[in-house]
Amino acid sequence: VDLSIPYDAAAKLAYEESDKSMAFPAFKEKYLADAVALVKSKQPVDLSIPYDAAARLAYDATDRSVPFPEFKAKYEADAVAEVISKKK
Repeated sequence: VDLSIPYDAAAKLAYEESDKSMAFPAFKEKYLADAVALVKSKQPVDLSIPYDAAARLAYDATDRSVPFPEFKAKYEADAVAEVISKKK
């Protein structure tokens, strides 16, 4: 039993539901171009979070009287100490 699906099956289904105002070859070309445009518009968006985001947020909530690198070192040391204290 052949269960293969023709390459243009989706275009054929869409054509059958259309008003058939254009010939199938022209419809198929437009359908595929529209499908490609839709896929391109859905390309991944960078949702990465910087490694020091938590420290940066905490720093932004302070009066910034200490330079960020110094704040970050203390923030990370305090975070590590807190995790260690919770293990006991």
